[in-house]
Amino acid sequence: MGDEGGRLYFLDWLRVLAVFGVFVFHTLRPFDDADWHVKNAQTSEGIAIAIAFLGLWGLAFFFMLSGAGAWLALRWRTAGGFLRERVLRLLVPFVVAYVLLSPPQYFIEEHHKGRSDASFFGDVQTFFSDLSGHAPLWLRDTYHLWFLIYLMQFALLGLPVFLWLRGAQGRRMVDWIARRCERRGRILLLAAPLVPVHLVLLAAPGPEHGWGEFVFFFDFFVVGCLVMSDDRLMAAVRRDVVPALVLGLGAFLLGVATGIIDFLDGWWEEPGYSWVYVWYSTLITFAVWGWLSGVLALGMRAPAFQRPLPTPLARAAMPFFIVHQPIILAVAYYVVGWDANLWTKYAVLLPTAFVLAAGLAWVLSVLPGVSVLFGVKRQAQVSIGSTERRKTP
Repeated sequence: MGDEGGRLYFLDWLRVLAVFGVFVFHTLRPFDDADWHVKNAQTSEGIAIAIAFLGLWGLAFFFMLSGAGAWLALRWRTAGGFLRERVLRLLVPFVVAYVLLSPPQYFIEEHHKGRSDASFFGDVQTFFSDLSGHAPLWLRDTYHLWFLIYLMQFALLGLPVFLWLRGAQGRRMVDWIARRCERRGRILLLAAPLVPVHLVLLAAPGPEHGWGEFVFFFDFFVVGCLVMSDDRLMAAVRRDVVPALVLGLGAFLLGVATGIIDFLDGWWEEPGYSWVYVWYSTLITFAVWGWLSGVLALGMRAPAFQRPLPTPLARAAMPFFIVHQPIILAVAYYVVGWDANLWTKYAVLLPTAFVLAAGLAWVLSVLPGVSVLFGVKRQAQVSIGSTERRKTP
């Protein structure tokens, strides 16, 4: 799963695929039946189901990979060094992107929805007049940058957990879990301890980025760290790819068949306890872990993912994430107004936004000084899968 130096190249490839998945997710949002920053008049039930499918596990996969990367970073960094690296890779790009890219998104949304007829600079002044927002985002109108806010807080909250796992008591617990996961299918039971947490704390992925969603994604951030902490757990994930995908697909289809999408549409508005909520929350937790485990296993197995990621691609991943949504909104603002059917508009939006975002990301990734402001690692630190030879305890 890596070279002789112990690099886990598949994590780098999966990270890039996750970023691309977020891009595709956002290109679909103008055409689903939920509210978003720019909306097409015609929407699609099929796209709404695709959004529900991607939203249930795709975002959690992004955070699980981040947890895995955090564990590997701590293999060769002190706690202080880890936090400094997180500040440079997350907080600095967030501040830069929030100041530069959130106002244009605000301008596009306000004009598209008819809430403003001010000039661009007038809307920028309005945007900065009041930045206060609700926890756990803390700021107003963060748009897609909520990912970075979550990741920075996850790093702070997860650090004591990671350090404990590295200690004697933590290693004994990991060893206990790993020995029980040596039997086929047992790795899928890692979702079981998450179920009561999600039930009690009303944790589920949703559109508002509140505390419930925060807890849900943080749990899988920690699971990513846990899986990376022992070779036997990684081997169990790799082995159980088929059961994992069967669990993920089966639980999702069972949820769709029993009306999970309609339930969540109403539950997100007024979260509360009920037997129906217990059923769906349990189903979601196992479905998400099934997909996460299965896709991670496919990454471990794919021969193409055992080679280093091309340096330009690795360096452009974070800038691409940062710039992709403003570009999608800018293109969609014009495309949704066309007299054309939905799929014609999408056929224009997807490639146009990708070419523009990829081109801009590449430029930002190679400009001296500027690249650091957009989260690009130094050349020697490009791989999130870097670690020394890992040993089984």
